[in-house]
Amino acid sequence: METTKQIDPGYVKYVKSAPKFSLKDKIGYLCGDWGFNSLQVIINAYFMLFCVNVMGINAVHFAAIIFICKALDALNDTFIGRCVDKKVPGKDGKMRPWIKWFAIPYAIMTVIMFINVSSAPYALKIAWILIAYFIWGIIGTFINVPYGAMSNIITTNQVERTELSNFRSIGSLLGNVGVTTIVPLFLFDENNDPIASRFIALSIGLGIFCLVCLWVTYHYVHERVLVTDNTAEGPQKVNYLQVIKTFAKNRIMIAVVLSYIVYKIFNQTLSQLNQYVFMTYFQDTTLLSFSSFFTMIPMIIGMIFLKPLVKKFGKKTLCTWPQLAAAVFYFITMLFPVTPVTWIACQVLASLCTSLYGLLLWSLIADAVDYQAYLSGSRNDGTVYATITFLVFFAGSLSTSIIALLLELVGYDATLGSMNQLAGVPGRIKMLAGLWPALGAVISFICFQFVYNISDDEMKRISDSLHQKSEEAEKKILEEEK
Repeated sequence: METTKQIDPGYVKYVKSAPKFSLKDKIGYLCGDWGFNSLQVIINAYFMLFCVNVMGINAVHFAAIIFICKALDALNDTFIGRCVDKKVPGKDGKMRPWIKWFAIPYAIMTVIMFINVSSAPYALKIAWILIAYFIWGIIGTFINVPYGAMSNIITTNQVERTELSNFRSIGSLLGNVGVTTIVPLFLFDENNDPIASRFIALSIGLGIFCLVCLWVTYHYVHERVLVTDNTAEGPQKVNYLQVIKTFAKNRIMIAVVLSYIVYKIFNQTLSQLNQYVFMTYFQDTTLLSFSSFFTMIPMIIGMIFLKPLVKKFGKKTLCTWPQLAAAVFYFITMLFPVTPVTWIACQVLASLCTSLYGLLLWSLIADAVDYQAYLSGSRNDGTVYATITFLVFFAGSLSTSIIALLLELVGYDATLGSMNQLAGVPGRIKMLAGLWPALGAVISFICFQFVYNISDDEMKRISDSLHQKSEEAEKKILEEEK
């Protein structure tokens, strides 16, 4: 049959020989996000600090650079997703090889990002940052898209998928907290200003760490679902307009994508705002480490109780009402005078309320991709996942730019140093850092309360039917070989 001529028998044997889903898969998937996110965090959390405070780039110019690069990178996502889908799988699987191919270039490009060219002409510095950031984003996408899409073919079991999402979120947390906890201890001088020479050492160390983590992912994770939709002879085209139309019917997808966009814009930028709160308002950057460390506690608690909570309340409930409680704690930090201890305590309590969403996010995305396959009748997981990342990162391309512009709006001036800002500026930065995530929590509540429209039981039925379809395809291919 035409649909099976290009299928590598080694790929079928690889899928059929898959061991039972186990802790090894979960650790492997955790390490992937731990390593990958470690490099994402030093760029997302410290690249603006490096460019504005070390390289001397105007905050508005930096905002424009990041917006352009992230918007262009988002446009590449669907192309890269299609490349992943069209690549005929081999004996190493469908998604895993991409992680091996692009791990080293990703680590090297991260180091290049922090080369100090502050003595160069201003226009050259702008060009350097623009080109380096754009290339770094493309390379990262060649890892992120197949890594994310891989969750759908590791397992279709809803309980196992929740565990996989749980472990991926823990990996993301470890990358985030690990970097934001340790880095402030040696990145700043006695005046709370960054030390230029420390950035390159940081990127080299974390680059090596990332390579080790991605190696573990490649060797520990196993694909268990056979993907045959894109193995036919001859060129295949995807009707992207039809994909978007199907998205419009997929309310799970709409709710998850909107909440993910909100998470990117309003929540992932909190670490950047915290830097400036502790630099200017509290004037003690050593407390950043304590703040980052204590935000790990809610995720650990969530990890322990996630399975029984999902079983009792369901994913939708756990992603809905706790968001309102988080908004209350963020509003407290905005409206009232607070000490560093109170600030950290409120953020920890808010994180406790939102941590379950963070732990369930990748399970929700996997469900949305499955539901897309159910509605469309075909599996193009790489393309669909890439379309999600396109929508999320195109909107999220505004995140760092918005923070830079908001800091400019409230009067922050990098040339004055952290401890010599104009009167009123530190207080306005503190209010901004409370208001911004509070708005995000309220919008996330609306997404899950009024848009998300399917029960966990119905989603389980859909995933089971897709898994049965995959098993039937495996059986058919093996019979043809005989």
